[in-house]
Amino acid sequence: MASTPEAVDQAEVGGRFYELQQELAPRRRAPYRLTDDIAIAPVTRSQVLALRRTTSDDEQMAIVLGDKHEAVEKLFADRPLDEWFAFQRDLYAHLFGQGSSELPGGSQGS
Repeated sequence: MASTPEAVDQAEVGGRFYELQQELAPRRRAPYRLTDDIAIAPVTRSQVLALRRTTSDDEQMAIVLGDKHEAVEKLFADRPLDEWFAFQRDLYAHLFGQGSSELPGGSQGS
């Protein structure tokens, strides 16, 4: 059964779906604020599914950064590489929890 815009609107205002959103809201991770102009939103299920389909560190970072990818790349383009790696570790710890890059199958960029 296909979802209609009306069904999506209905799901957003009532039912257990709405209740779960309300329960999780106080605990949800805030966006990662890199600069005054760059805030990286918490990852979505769609992003996680896209991450599973790639093994490229660069592609994974592009997925996580979303519409901020170009701005972040520009910011770090002429900076020392260790700053980029420190940013990646900090971002992933914020978005996925401390130690996420040390999980089996994890990498410097994941």
